[in-house]
Amino acid sequence: MTSTVLFTGFPGFIGRRLVRRWAAVHPDKHWVFLVQERLRERADEDLREIESEQPAFAGKWETVVGDVTDSRLGFGGAYDDLAARVTECWHLAAVYDLAVPEEVARRVNVDGTRHVLDFCAACESFERLFYISTCYVSGDRTGRVLETELDAGQGFKNHYESTKFHAEVAVQDRRDRVPATIFRPAVVVGDSRSGETDKYDGPYFTIRFMMRLPRLMPMVGIGSGKARLNLVPVDFLVDAMVEIGGQEASVGHVYQLADPGALTVSDLLDLISHELGKPRPLISVPGAVLEGALSLGPVRRLLEMPKETIVYANHPVAYDTQNTLGALEGTGVECPSIATYLPTLIQYVREHPEKEFLDSRKL
Repeated sequence: MTSTVLFTGFPGFIGRRLVRRWAAVHPDKHWVFLVQERLRERADEDLREIESEQPAFAGKWETVVGDVTDSRLGFGGAYDDLAARVTECWHLAAVYDLAVPEEVARRVNVDGTRHVLDFCAACESFERLFYISTCYVSGDRTGRVLETELDAGQGFKNHYESTKFHAEVAVQDRRDRVPATIFRPAVVVGDSRSGETDKYDGPYFTIRFMMRLPRLMPMVGIGSGKARLNLVPVDFLVDAMVEIGGQEASVGHVYQLADPGALTVSDLLDLISHELGKPRPLISVPGAVLEGALSLGPVRRLLEMPKETIVYANHPVAYDTQNTLGALEGTGVECPSIATYLPTLIQYVREHPEKEFLDSRKL
């Protein structure tokens, strides 16, 4: 039987790169891409581009308009036919927005994941689900968070975190019927070699703001600066998922794709200041004060920074990566330090001051 992959979350930035790599390593697979109607033309264009790069991919894919928020994924009468063919699923579709309303996040992240699980359970010859979670299912926990941990009675800083948590709970609860490998990325930034990215969020808010400051005006620190901001480049993320996903032993396990040597916020600001030729921060503002200021429209527009990001600069949490390090040992795949590729990220921002996103909420 031909191995057929159902892929959600295409043509997102991570998804496009992941398809290229997984298809190159597994050229015999057939692909079914669940895409939103408004993105189908873009998806088809991107898939034809992959065909031009990988001739073995030609004729082995199809796009199907659907919606993970629908109980039958919007497949209609094709649901049973697809369930008879699909053997593997990569589920990336989600709302990646710290300020997302609860109802939207619940429908896409939680209900959508449950609908994908239902479909996988209905497949006649299903082998494995690859589910993309996030390190931030840890919510407001502090200290070291293990890959083997999920529900520790934690609270959550926003609806993104809480709904991704409940979605992963659903995946873990169904692993007896739907074998799964779970990936938890940290904050994903651009390619460490080219700087390419689809969106400027996370540390990019700070980089872009500092670029606009007068040359001799220093950035202010945020809180104590002792918390660590865990950043991973998209190329490491994709390479790690492909490598670990190809290992049979990874079924049933969780992998936190994080930087084991993450820098403190203070060290990261110093590094950005140095790369931009700006003075290092001399004073710090309490996080609560900055959050309050960013609640004001004029301040938010001036800084171009959502208040929901500030809490992460003062959240003392560290993500254990023992499963990930063990699975990647000897493969040559490892997370580079932000210090080695920050200049590349900054140069990309200089050359591409504005980015056109597929959608401000669903990537």
